[in-house]
Amino acid sequence: MKYLCYDIESCDGGKNGSLCSFGYCIADENFNIIEQDDIIVNPNKPFNKRLFGKVIKLAYTEDVFRAAPRFPLVYDRIRALFDDDVTVIGFSIINDVNYLADAIRTYKLAHIRYEFFDVQLMYGIHKRENRNYALSAAAEEFGIEFLEHRSMDDAVATLRVLQGLLKAEGKSFAEFVEEYGIMPGKITGSGIKNCYTDTVYTEIDYSNAKTKKRLLNEFLLSLTKNKAHGLPFSGKVVCFDEEMELGDITLTRNRIAKIFELGGRYSSGVESSNVFVYDGTESARYAYAKDTHKMGHRLKFMTKEDFLAMLGEVPTTQYDDSAILRAGNRRRRISRERTAEKNRQAQIKANAQKRNQSLTMGAASDISAK
Repeated sequence: MKYLCYDIESCDGGKNGSLCSFGYCIADENFNIIEQDDIIVNPNKPFNKRLFGKVIKLAYTEDVFRAAPRFPLVYDRIRALFDDDVTVIGFSIINDVNYLADAIRTYKLAHIRYEFFDVQLMYGIHKRENRNYALSAAAEEFGIEFLEHRSMDDAVATLRVLQGLLKAEGKSFAEFVEEYGIMPGKITGSGIKNCYTDTVYTEIDYSNAKTKKRLLNEFLLSLTKNKAHGLPFSGKVVCFDEEMELGDITLTRNRIAKIFELGGRYSSGVESSNVFVYDGTESARYAYAKDTHKMGHRLKFMTKEDFLAMLGEVPTTQYDDSAILRAGNRRRRISRERTAEKNRQAQIKANAQKRNQSLTMGAASDISAK
């Protein structure tokens, strides 16, 4: 196996042939660099002058870029790098993948089909933090010095970051990918799919209200109401006050499971509930429940003590929250992908209709002219 790591600079961060450098390195499975280079390209559009400033500064002057060949003249050389024996990697690589694909489309060249892995994602997993680190921050951890925004240097630095994090983890590339369920990004006929993992690799923060709401919502999706007649909570939709709902999320789920077992349902929304359980505190949700009741919403108020007495003994269950969040991540990702594909197909259909209309109008114009 070999690694192909590449990085791209854009003349304006946009589309329509903005690629102005393609830097790469090829290394063997032991991270020994076999080949490296910076392929300079004259883009098909003007440069954003801020790219030559103090905050962001490209490695070459505009004169150097303008003296370079256009993308079609270096395309065959770039395409030859993507052979079947390489694992393609990059840092925040989705941007580079899009720049390369855009240049290929702009000049109407043959697409390059390949899979790719994002070292930025892998570094975040190594740090156990779900955030987008900069390459400079990752390189600093491993003592890597490089010239930023020189594509070849960025590519080499990315390779060294990958080498460093794998050494720190004590794993090979394949072992790291398998343990964290990392799926490569792909360029397919239907578009570009980014590299991802559904695995929860950070420690779950049970003090975070957003995390607890996610766990609760995923749990509610898994429950089915007991439809037997005459059960204590039949016909009841229960809503807890905030503290009772998000205090101990494991206890909350156990109580809700018992509500479903006894024929009821649960909702965090006051207006979709008919039983409101409170513990005596004047919370925002309690005040809202009172307001909706005054406005005619049929809502029964029940103290926590009365509710627990009605609920009875609650079995204690522990939950595999990492697996629950992973399943939720997968469900949401698939939903996004289906929506994107639906939108893509709709756009294809709309474009076809426009072409047909243009052809029809053109034919009518020809007949009229005759």
